[in-house]
Amino acid sequence: MAALTTQDIVVAGTAPTLGTSAASDTAEVGNGSNVFALYKKTSAGTSNISISVPGTTSYGVANPPATFALAAGDVTPTWRWIPLRKAYDAGDGSGRCTLTNDSPTGVTVAIVRMG
Repeated sequence: MAALTTQDIVVAGTAPTLGTSAASDTAEVGNGSNVFALYKKTSAGTSNISISVPGTTSYGVANPPATFALAAGDVTPTWRWIPLRKAYDAGDGSGRCTLTNDSPTGVTVAIVRMG
């Protein structure tokens, strides 16, 4: 599991540095509306990105993860911006969430924060 570093988007523009996506990473959630996970896929097959949502439903069962599909990018790279909502905060005081990638081959990721 890698702890991904948040990159700030600056007024002059930003070219985020993408790093290799692992099967499981952690990322900052920020204020719940200003931080995004930016995924790029350059290989065949779909990857599913799941984000753990702590807590339970009103029925007392664990909240399901938030899941986002990242389409195959073997011909043209595919991109996905995923907002890291406050509800994804692990609740352990770290201000971070856990992102799970079921097929990380050919996938890179950057965590970016809007000013």
